[in-house]
Amino acid sequence: MKSSMIKLSIAIAVVATCFASFSTAGDEVIKDQAGSQMKGKEAAMMKKAPMSRAYLHGYNLPSSGVALEGYCPVCYISANKAVRGTKEFAADHNGVTYYFVHAGAMKTFQENPEKFLPAYGGWCATGMAMKDKFPIDPTNFKVVDGRLLFFLTNKNVDAQKLWNNGNQRELLAKADAHWKTINK
Repeated sequence: MKSSMIKLSIAIAVVATCFASFSTAGDEVIKDQAGSQMKGKEAAMMKKAPMSRAYLHGYNLPSSGVALEGYCPVCYISANKAVRGTKEFAADHNGVTYYFVHAGAMKTFQENPEKFLPAYGGWCATGMAMKDKFPIDPTNFKVVDGRLLFFLTNKNVDAQKLWNNGNQRELLAKADAHWKTINK
């Protein structure tokens, strides 16, 4: 019992110390990514907190900031295959990190990144058409008119099958329109 009380006291002291460092924030005002103003402690916490790359440009990124869960964007387009890249062949584009299978693939990407970037920031194309963001399975993809589309897959849903069974031109138009509202 005494040991539990000591641990609880230490935990409370650590939390109090963390919050005390923000108590001097005063009336400082900053804007978050959506442009909303924040004041005081909330503003101080946002300034001190590292920026999560998961929300960069609205892209679908894990907190590591590596797009497509490390799969090589060039292989999807050039070989119609999902192939994992390696950290050894990493390149950034607009603050987003991509992994490649070899130096040649990385160079190809760097020469024309727009050709290889996933549509809708790497979010599920079906989700975009439904005006929502769905996570993807990086092995569930298709290339349509040179555009790389990804889809959600789980035990209940294969979003690519839903996409394929629908009017794909209409779905593309809906997804494009929704992406424009997200990616301003």
